[in-house]
Amino acid sequence: MRGAFKGPIRFRRAVARLAFVGAVAVVLVAGTFAWGWWVQPAVLVVPLRQVGYWRLGVVPRTVDVDGHAWPYLESGPAEGPPMLFLHGFGTSKDAMMTMAAHFARRGWRTLAPDLPAFGAHDFHAGERHGPAFYAREIGRFMDAVGAPCAVVVGTSMGGALACELAIVHPARTKAILLLSPAGVEPAVRNDFMRRVDAGENPLDLATEEDFDRITATVFARPPTVPAPFRRWFTEQAAARRDRTLQVVEEMRGFLMSGLQGRMGAVRCPVFVLYGTADAVTDPSMMQAFAREIPQLRTALVPGAGHVAFSDDFGATVRAMSEFLGTAALLPDERRDAAPGEAGGPPSGSQASPAG
Repeated sequence: MRGAFKGPIRFRRAVARLAFVGAVAVVLVAGTFAWGWWVQPAVLVVPLRQVGYWRLGVVPRTVDVDGHAWPYLESGPAEGPPMLFLHGFGTSKDAMMTMAAHFARRGWRTLAPDLPAFGAHDFHAGERHGPAFYAREIGRFMDAVGAPCAVVVGTSMGGALACELAIVHPARTKAILLLSPAGVEPAVRNDFMRRVDAGENPLDLATEEDFDRITATVFARPPTVPAPFRRWFTEQAAARRDRTLQVVEEMRGFLMSGLQGRMGAVRCPVFVLYGTADAVTDPSMMQAFAREIPQLRTALVPGAGHVAFSDDFGATVRAMSEFLGTAALLPDERRDAAPGEAGGPPSGSQASPAG
């Protein structure tokens, strides 16, 4: 009889142990979540960002360029034609990863770096971070990753830098796609631009209230940002704020009108897109590009704000693909598919509060 009870007793003990271990695991997970939500957002944000990379199929990498570490995201086939993504002011490579993943699935080798002084990329001490600096350093990055010439996509500041690259280093750009680009005088000066004229920096991010204000400015349909991400973005921006303000001063003139009178030097195909509700770079800026670039192709996204690819991802990537198809630049197997491409943002897309 005694032996008959040993089996059930062992089973109950094993169940009790498993229940105890499970309870401890639940407490640890709940504690970690609470700590990340209320105290240290990086505890949640960093692993969730890695999950986002994995779901989108983008790989975080780092390459050394003349002693400086360049963090970047890469996706798509290694033998695919290269497409370089340049983010806007105050953001990072993560802001570009949804678009990068979209085009990677269509045969491109996509590369999205953190530009110097943004994201996880250090400020280059001793350098003036103006347009000539960025154009030179972007070229060095392209060489380091084996893509000395690429189709270059840039948004806002990144769009102006893509155009600068095409002007001063024309051999590096097979085509440029400029999304809500800065760098020219608008026919209509909106409230944002009038504040810039007055010497302000409307994208200055130091507090969570600034985050909310900037988000409401750059998106026509602001995404929902969970509290830990909101706090993490703010903390990261505050930590590098002094350097960011220095970049603002060194780039201010260029971003206001530095491309004007020089764009006739662009020899590659050019595409410019604005959202009709852009409250940062007024869509009337398209006229300045059209005056100097006769071969320009354009698109307006109805109802989209400054970050058009967030407000209407499908319309933005369709217009981009149609341009690439017309310019005969699509990967061979995609040329017949471009005009009818559908597109909603893949899961795991990231929002960022600046342009």
